[in-house]
Amino acid sequence: MAVSTPASSVSIVIPTYNRRELALRAVQSVLEQAHAGTLEVIVVDDGSSDGTAEAVAETFRHDPRVQLIRSERGYACAARNLGFRAARGDFVCFLDSDDFWLPGTLAVFESVFAQTPGLAFVSVDGTTRATTRKAAIQGIVARVSPGWSHAKFREAALVRQGLQLPGSTTPAELLVGDFFPAIIHGDLFYLSGLLVRRECVAQAGPFNERLRYFNDWEFFSRMCLVGPGAYVAHDGFRRETDRADQLSRGRPGTTMPRRHLFIVRALMRRPDIPARYQPQLKAALSDACYSFARSLLNAGRRSWARRYLRRCLQSGHKSFRCAVLYAFRN
Repeated sequence: MAVSTPASSVSIVIPTYNRRELALRAVQSVLEQAHAGTLEVIVVDDGSSDGTAEAVAETFRHDPRVQLIRSERGYACAARNLGFRAARGDFVCFLDSDDFWLPGTLAVFESVFAQTPGLAFVSVDGTTRATTRKAAIQGIVARVSPGWSHAKFREAALVRQGLQLPGSTTPAELLVGDFFPAIIHGDLFYLSGLLVRRECVAQAGPFNERLRYFNDWEFFSRMCLVGPGAYVAHDGFRRETDRADQLSRGRPGTTMPRRHLFIVRALMRRPDIPARYQPQLKAALSDACYSFARSLLNAGRRSWARRYLRRCLQSGHKSFRCAVLYAFRN
């Protein structure tokens, strides 16, 4: 993989739907980044009816760095794919329109890529914005993403090291290596805090437009196959929470375990999966079956749950727990 830095060109793709003021804020947060290279912001309006497209066009009409694409309602994945096809940068970020970057975030990305050649992607951390009902949560990438707390995360070939960031006298913690063995057990990243080499996005393939939930996790799992990545413990973005228009609100408890099962099965069917990952994928499949069975039991779907408990028993995964659940929760 060729060594380059984001100073060459960066594309920020912002899909949005009926988020006029938030989308304007997201765009502005990118334009305010100090950057020596070429920067483009591609706003994909996904059929908004609240004047989002008109507001973006009017507000940034004199800034050639901002490009507006209007499309019919196709949801976030379709909008991201449309924006990526229009992007020309060597590096790409898919920034959610209700999130925004903090000053200096792009400089941090640039520094990590420059000091650690050969990376496919770099992730920074972020903080949620406080609401009347919820306090702010710091470090949401490493603290909230479920893959970080899974036992298998410790088995991933990741190296911790210090990294000197621009404007800081204290080295930041950097985690570098192969994230694939960890991400197959739980999501690890947020799109708004991720900068990916354009060629790596192309290799990983487009977002799956059939998926409404956890489509980013499915994309990340393919992205981690392309090459090593890095996570830097730096607060680089703010994330809105507790909004009524967020798809993550009100989803059933079975949604994440079911998506986990889908992701692992899809990866196992890929012909390009290296042989060294096969045992890890089999373990992840058993883990996903167990989690899905537990969620089905909690939802009162006992007969369906027993089907997945049987699979766990056949594979020898958590045999005692599965036997107890199979025998007594019927």
